[in-house]
Amino acid sequence: MMEIEKEMDVEDSHIRCKQRTAESEKVLDYDYKKCVGCSICVALCPKKALAEGPLQEIAKGMDAPPVLIDPDACVFCGMCANFCPVHAFRMTVKEKVPTTENALATEIS
Repeated sequence: MMEIEKEMDVEDSHIRCKQRTAESEKVLDYDYKKCVGCSICVALCPKKALAEGPLQEIAKGMDAPPVLIDPDACVFCGMCANFCPVHAFRMTVKEKVPTTENALATEIS
């Protein structure tokens, strides 16, 4: 069974969700100041990991993200990043290259 680590941090207007496995590290970076609240990402998310934020508070001028992310539900598919019309989401993927020793062990197993 593959071990998956997830974490989330917030810096300024960026909410970053990270998923690490033995094979890769994926980072979903959501800049909520760029977000216009169109909810296209909410409608597209296959795992319902995205939800509309507190719209009344936003309408009153409070600093709150128009879209909320559930990092535990997110599978880091990248649909939000691919379809966001204002590029509020950005997905980066770093594939880990197996060492020669690990590659041999994987082939032998």
